[in-house]
Amino acid sequence: MKHIVEIDGEKRVLDIRAMDESFVVWRKMFRAPLTAENMETADSGYLATGRADGRFKVFEAFFRKQIRIVGSCIILAWDGDGIVGKMHFTTREMHEAIGGPEQWDSHTCYCVDHDGFAPAIQSFSDDKLSQLLASPSRTLRILCFNVGHTDPKWHGQGIAKAMVGYLKQWAHENGWQQIEARSYPDITPTSVVGDWMLRRGPFERLGFRVLEELNIPPEEASRRLQEIESFLSDKKEYPNWCHWYAENIRRLAESTHWKSEYDKNYIMARQLNLSNGACRLTR
Repeated sequence: MKHIVEIDGEKRVLDIRAMDESFVVWRKMFRAPLTAENMETADSGYLATGRADGRFKVFEAFFRKQIRIVGSCIILAWDGDGIVGKMHFTTREMHEAIGGPEQWDSHTCYCVDHDGFAPAIQSFSDDKLSQLLASPSRTLRILCFNVGHTDPKWHGQGIAKAMVGYLKQWAHENGWQQIEARSYPDITPTSVVGDWMLRRGPFERLGFRVLEELNIPPEEASRRLQEIESFLSDKKEYPNWCHWYAENIRRLAESTHWKSEYDKNYIMARQLNLSNGACRLTR
């Protein structure tokens, strides 16, 4: 799938496709030129820790297993021979078994290089992993995104939405019935939750609906509200990768109902196998 973006006044065509066993990468975005042969040395500062503690071997073995059973595990956005976007997914059963940030002492991060991911995978036998990846529900769950890492020039270019669009097509063609994803209200500050997941609005515009509403812990809700108010006051100093939120906060705050939902998260879902296009959500 091709996706056109404009970077520094120049149109560029990204190639969005599902990762297969011929080229297995992890979370970090890698600078071009990237090949299977040089990946062990590309961006060595990030890779050093993962190689030292053995996490990357766990990731690679798990990803290869999922690719063989599910068909893929990551949607990649390629800019020539460099990766500028990735979207990690697994089966609903696998995700619910390994848990997530609530169990890993973090409310925001589902990325595979979080300290809790590799130990969770290692706690299962090979047969159990196969069973979870077989997915009786035939449901995939998106775990996290990374677009441009912290480089804002790639943000706001529709890359994440394009990767979801590709996953919908790929999953339908491969016999999956539903895609799910965790999400959060549009008003939620990037500085609180990062860019690991799309907000509710973009998912709804892609045909997803709320399957489950989740109340976040009171301390997390309070932190979100303080950050929102700080951005609205123009007194917030924010990192470069928060520029999209800083530029859009007033538009997001125009709808007064945000005050009743900043303390929510959501499980969003998109049904794939209905010929009439209706969205019958299953759980």
